[in-house]
Amino acid sequence: MPTPAEREILKRIRLKGAITFKEFMEVALYHPEGGYYTSKERIWGKDGDYITNTDVSPVFARVLAKEFYRMWQLCGSPAEFHFVEAGAGRGSFTEELRSTIEERYPEFFRSLRFVCVDRAVKGEGLKDGILWLRDIDELEKGFAGIVYSCELLDALPFHRVVKREDGLRELFVSHDGGFEEVENSPSTEELEIHFVELGIELPPLTKAEVSLEAKDWIEKAGGILDRGFVVTVDYGLPASSLYMEHPCGTLHCHWRHTVNDDPYQKIGLQDITGLVDFTSIAMAGRKAGLHTTGFTTQGYYLLSLDILDELKCVLPDEKEIYEKVQHNQGIKELIMPGGMGDTLKVLVQHKGVESPILHGFSIKDMKDRL
Repeated sequence: MPTPAEREILKRIRLKGAITFKEFMEVALYHPEGGYYTSKERIWGKDGDYITNTDVSPVFARVLAKEFYRMWQLCGSPAEFHFVEAGAGRGSFTEELRSTIEERYPEFFRSLRFVCVDRAVKGEGLKDGILWLRDIDELEKGFAGIVYSCELLDALPFHRVVKREDGLRELFVSHDGGFEEVENSPSTEELEIHFVELGIELPPLTKAEVSLEAKDWIEKAGGILDRGFVVTVDYGLPASSLYMEHPCGTLHCHWRHTVNDDPYQKIGLQDITGLVDFTSIAMAGRKAGLHTTGFTTQGYYLLSLDILDELKCVLPDEKEIYEKVQHNQGIKELIMPGGMGDTLKVLVQHKGVESPILHGFSIKDMKDRL
């Protein structure tokens, strides 16, 4: 039996023929009556489909509090400073961050205005000291602060393309007894411009994802800031690695802690995502006055912020031994090579701040690869 999202997609294909993969993904993930993010209650954690940094360990938010305190100081320690989490989901990161800053940096805490933004939020307004909104467009422009996101850009709807001998073609979604992909001319010239701006010539037969929406989002984030930082934590690579080392693209789907590459099953019930092109994000940010502060892996970033200081000493026969081992294991998962420590990257961009130096890039800064 088709899901509500699948029925909506089939309706659109019947009305206008093949649709872009971007439109297919938009409905599958965000349709108000059956989209993955807008209708599912449990998509994070052990009972959901995947685990985020905050699920792994609350230490993630506590360590970043130190860097955000530094950012506030670099902005001149203003009396009013916004922290905006985009794609906030349950808001657990902001809640942990808020309690940590209140405990460790009381002066910083007094200046903060906390905002959570998520298009799936059921009701807007102030809740427990945090303002909830559906879109960053609803924020008044020109504030000092931080715009933070974690695993947001990789879930924004993207186009899919394939390089043929005669040029770039776009992959559209059709249906004839089952879903199928059909090639046609690009639906927008921005797809070809994307690769021209990057200076990348795709080898023939290469498939790739192009997230024009992610580029638009980072411009929007930079545009609402007067001075401050945009912090992006996500799965991704510089463009040269992303497009030249992944000839079949990077599209993958998550369902109950399993991964597959078939977006045409469980429509509206499984997540659809692809690796972020961080080069394009850095370039798009410059159009909104954002400059690249640094770029590195999550592992290097957290180690630079002394995450190992959060480890707890485990002694034989003590009552809390299990809790302490779990705590330390969470830290290990956040930084380990080959896992989240490598695959998640951290990009920080700044605006209205003169040549800021952040501690998170002290071990290794890879911005020259962007």
